[in-house]
Amino acid sequence: MPEDAWLQHWDDVIVGGGSAGAALAARLSQDPQRSVLLLEAGVDRLGEPQDSYPLGMSVLSGYNWDYTAYMGTEPKGRRGPYGVGKLLGGSSAVNGAIALRGLAADFDSWAAGGSPEWAWEAVLPFFRALETDADFTDATHGCAGPVPVRRPAVDEFDPVALAFLEACEERGIPHTADMNTGAVGAGPLPSNARDGRRISTAEAYLEPARHRPNLSVWTRTEVSRVLFAGNRAVGVDALREGHPVQVPADRVTLCAGGINTPLVLERSGIGGSRRLASLGVPVVADLPGVGEDLADHVATVVWAVPRPGVCRKGVPWHQVMARVAHAGGVPGLGVFLASNVTEETIPEVGKVAEDRIAVVLSAMLLDPVSRGAVHASGAGPDDAPVITLGLLSERSDAERLMEGTRLLWSLLNASAMTRTLRHVLLWTERMIQDEDRLRKAVRRFATPMWHPSGTARMGPAGDASSVVDQYFRVHQVDRLRVVDSSVIPSPLLSPMNLSCIMLAERAAAWMA
Repeated sequence: MPEDAWLQHWDDVIVGGGSAGAALAARLSQDPQRSVLLLEAGVDRLGEPQDSYPLGMSVLSGYNWDYTAYMGTEPKGRRGPYGVGKLLGGSSAVNGAIALRGLAADFDSWAAGGSPEWAWEAVLPFFRALETDADFTDATHGCAGPVPVRRPAVDEFDPVALAFLEACEERGIPHTADMNTGAVGAGPLPSNARDGRRISTAEAYLEPARHRPNLSVWTRTEVSRVLFAGNRAVGVDALREGHPVQVPADRVTLCAGGINTPLVLERSGIGGSRRLASLGVPVVADLPGVGEDLADHVATVVWAVPRPGVCRKGVPWHQVMARVAHAGGVPGLGVFLASNVTEETIPEVGKVAEDRIAVVLSAMLLDPVSRGAVHASGAGPDDAPVITLGLLSERSDAERLMEGTRLLWSLLNASAMTRTLRHVLLWTERMIQDEDRLRKAVRRFATPMWHPSGTARMGPAGDASSVVDQYFRVHQVDRLRVVDSSVIPSPLLSPMNLSCIMLAERAAAWMA
């Protein structure tokens, strides 16, 4: 890049090259008259040998923000790592390659909550635009998008996956061939993978666009704040490979994710006025919803040791899932099977499983009502955030996760599963049957899924807790948008990666 590129004025600066940011940059730069700069704090791994499909904590090592989150509502007590991707492609480059859409009910609830542009029938075309579905060609699926979507065929299932589907049938959970159109049921899990490799938005969207002269991508560039002239965004302050640089732009779009976007907003003077004053940051817009309403899916996890020969190393982890309605009638309980977890991907497996291979089942609460928060602890980008997840802070969440754990246990003890598993670790029948023991166990072992959302939530300007309008525009300021999971007003009934890409497709259409 020539030296004068540092002084160039850009039409659009996009902060964060993850699931949404990479897709948005590629779409906006389709207009050759529009200059687009994508800023990513992490590295560019395109062209390097890709990680194979089996995924886990070790894959994230070195390519994530090393954050720590408190499990409760206060910065004290139990805490643990909280990983979000820090590389081109973001979390889409390090996640489980699960290609589940949000459900129609998710988006219809956005419309009912004051964002009418987000009714399901308006959203569906943008899911179709992003995907090439290898299994379904009807009008509800895409056939020419950048992201490959496929489901394992029956002859690809390992024995545990087949046993799981049989167990679901034993327990009255219907088979669903397409989990992207069926709200409830059990079936093959769609993935954004090709030839056994996850396909991130960096590969799907950016790689074909990198030749465009109007698109530039700067990696190892961390944005400290958005610059304003009055209430109009005019660029960003950043550190590029450790060197300070100001980047002027006509428009700024934050795609830094559910954790980092609210931090950038607060450092830029957008947030609750009292909090900004405590940070010594001048107020640009008093929006107390910034950093609040942090939601995450929460799960209990049960480990089991398979019988010899049941698991096949190298076969994808995630092949099948079930989604059922809880007692409230909402399809808010998911059960996910990871059937060949090895110590290469999660080192703890070598400590708990005799053959260094394990089966993991997760009971996931997809519609929690508990909320946490994420806030800046200082005005600089090096100041660690304070993340409080508030897991199970609402009693109803604990009760429903207990319900999901009982369902998981029931599936584990179905005859089909007992034929494939040698024994279960830690959890016992006594724990499941004793209400108090189960409640204590669920509260002790509940774990976040690293699916943060809601920290710059979408809503009408009259909603004091909202940060952006239905077109992603930040309230009270001009030429600043947020396009990532932080705008999602309530947790989706699915993992969020595909929906975040859809947000970028939708934003690009409005910004064209």
